[in-house]
Amino acid sequence: MKLIRHATSILGLAALTLSSTLFAEARPSAVEVATAEIRTLSPSIQASGQVQSKAAADLAAGMNGRIEWVAEPGTFVEANQMIARIDTSELKLQRAEQAARNSRAKVNTANLLRELERLKASGNAVSRFQLDQAQAQFELAKADEKTLALQLQQTDEQLNRAVVRSPFSGVVLQRNRRIGEEVQRGEILVRLVNPDDLEIRLFVPLRHVRAVQPGNTVKVVSDKQTFEARVRSVVPAGDARSQSFEVLVGVPAVAGLVTAGSVVNVELPLGAPTEMLAIPRDALIIRGDGIFAYRVTDDNKAERVAIKLGVADGDWISISEGLQVQDKVIIRGAESLRGNETVNIVGAR
Repeated sequence: MKLIRHATSILGLAALTLSSTLFAEARPSAVEVATAEIRTLSPSIQASGQVQSKAAADLAAGMNGRIEWVAEPGTFVEANQMIARIDTSELKLQRAEQAARNSRAKVNTANLLRELERLKASGNAVSRFQLDQAQAQFELAKADEKTLALQLQQTDEQLNRAVVRSPFSGVVLQRNRRIGEEVQRGEILVRLVNPDDLEIRLFVPLRHVRAVQPGNTVKVVSDKQTFEARVRSVVPAGDARSQSFEVLVGVPAVAGLVTAGSVVNVELPLGAPTEMLAIPRDALIIRGDGIFAYRVTDDNKAERVAIKLGVADGDWISISEGLQVQDKVIIRGAESLRGNETVNIVGAR
C-alpha cells in the first residue's frame, strides 16, 4: 500500500509539473510594438573628434644663449608681447666693437676720398698709376665700410631674435625651458595656444570622401550637450593604413561647451533628406544568419521577417525589403521569441 501511495504521489506531482509547463507555454509573451512608417531621414555617419586650437605654436629660441626670462604656464599674452628673452650681454659687447670698427672705416674712407680728390685736382703733376692706386684704395675702403655695416645689421637682427614674441593672443600651455638654462637656436621654449579659437579634428572613412563638403552643418555632442557647427575644410586625401580622411569642423564662438583637448561625437550628413520606410533601431534582431525583425500579424502572432537595412538617422533606420507601411514590429520583448508565438501587446510607440 505504501508503494501504491508513493507512486500515486509521484504521478500527481508529474501531472502538476506538466500542467504548469503547458500553461506557461500557452501564456502569450508581453511585447511593445512600433509601426513601420514613412519618415524623412537624412543619411549620416557618427565620428569621434578631438577639439584643438586653430592657433597653436611651439615657440623656439632665436639664438644661442642663456634664458634670462620666460613666461609661466597659464600666462595670457597679447599678440606681439614678449614671451621669453635670451641674455644678450656678450652680443651687445660684440656690437659695440663692430660699431667702433665701422666708425674707423668711415674715417678711413673719408680720408681716402679727400686724397683721391686732391690727386685729381693736381692734373698732370701726378702719374696715372698714382691716380689709379688712390682710386682702388678708396673703393676697397668703401667695400670694407659696407661689410662692417652689414655685420652690424646681422648683430642687430640677432639682438631682435633674443626676444621671443607671441605671434597671436593666447595662453602659455607648456614651458619646456627655465630661467638660467643654456639653449641652442631652434630649441622649443614654450607652447602657446589660443583657447577661444577652436576647431574639431576628426577622421571619416574614405568611402564617404565625396559626401562630406565644406559648409555642411553637423551636430556635435559633448557631455550630453548638443550644438550645431559647420565643416570648415576637408582634406580629400586618404590615409592608406587607416582608410580615412581628415575633416575640420569650426566651433561656434557662442558654444562655450568644449575646450581644447576634449573628445566629442560628431554626426555628419551624407546626403539630402529623403522620405523612406523606416522602423526604430530597437526592432532589429541581429543574428549570425542575418538581420531580422518580428512583425505582429492580425492574429497576434510574432512573425520573423528578414529585412534589408538602408539609411540610419538617429533612432530610426530605413528598410528597403521585408516590411510594409503600417506593419507592427516588436521593439521590446523580442529577445526570447523564435517565431510564430502568440504575443500580448502591452505598449506601442
